[in-house]
Amino acid sequence: MIQSPQSIRVARAGEQAEAAIAWRYEERGWVVELSSPAFETVVARESDAFEALCRIRRQLEPDGWRVGVAGALPGVWPSGMARDQGGGLTVYRLEPGELAPYVDTFSPVDPATVTTVALQEAEADRVWGL
Repeated sequence: MIQSPQSIRVARAGEQAEAAIAWRYEERGWVVELSSPAFETVVARESDAFEALCRIRRQLEPDGWRVGVAGALPGVWPSGMARDQGGGLTVYRLEPGELAPYVDTFSPVDPATVTTVALQEAEADRVWGL
């Protein structure tokens, strides 16, 4: 399991920038905070860390920003148990009919390889029928 905070990269329209992402559990849920010199700090609180990450991504996506973490890759999604018992800190590679190996949600990846929440969610629905 990787530790918070993590140094990552964010990107839009071929431009990349340094960023830091942090996550923590508080009394009422998970808080995820993304900061970068490229935009104002974005903070979200949700029932699990993956959902908080999705909320941040939905805020940044209209401006073209993509967040370089494994939880934003196409073809990954957390299981219900990963959300309920693991706080959404891991996501599974989507394989029809089974759970494939998992990765840490906040592991840094190249932001050019990630997708939007809507496309990621549609793929999870197609494969797992969410």
